[in-house]
Amino acid sequence: MKLQQQYKEDGMNQKRRNVMAVILIAIIVICIIGIMAKKPAGDDKPATDKKETVESLTISDSSEKEAETTGKSATVDGVDVIFSDNVKNDATGNARLAKVTGEKSVEEYVLDYYKMYFKSDQEVHAIVNYTLNTTACVTSVGDKINVRIYEHIDGEEQDAKKLFTGEKYAEYNVDKATGTIDKVE
Repeated sequence: MKLQQQYKEDGMNQKRRNVMAVILIAIIVICIIGIMAKKPAGDDKPATDKKETVESLTISDSSEKEAETTGKSATVDGVDVIFSDNVKNDATGNARLAKVTGEKSVEEYVLDYYKMYFKSDQEVHAIVNYTLNTTACVTSVGDKINVRIYEHIDGEEQDAKKLFTGEKYAEYNVDKATGTIDKVE
């Protein structure tokens, strides 16, 4: 009888150990998923901390135009560019979007970019550089190309209302005739 009782207790202890093992494994898996899903540091910066926003685009809430990717891709002065003629929620019809990667800053190749992609001096181009984590606002002002470089905000390229809302890093004017770059103070 004592042996039977001991086997029953051992069986119950084994079941308890198995249940505890399953619970521990579940806790470990949940912790790993939580760690992997955690945002990288620096992404939790509140939007109210931004120093400057740009209102160069007149945006209307009634416009729900989806971004239409034209699939135009090319290399401009050694920089790979994926270009789109439209940006979601752009009521003006003048917003354009280019996505790039690489270590070259926009002001260094903007003249060649202007010659290749600007169809009208009324256009406002957003150039998102994923490597540098910046978004540049490129406009034509007389005989100059104005380039304002902002901190890239995740997802801003998906909506014209969110473009250029990051902290302003720098501003440049590039002469269309000579390519001379002047930093705006």
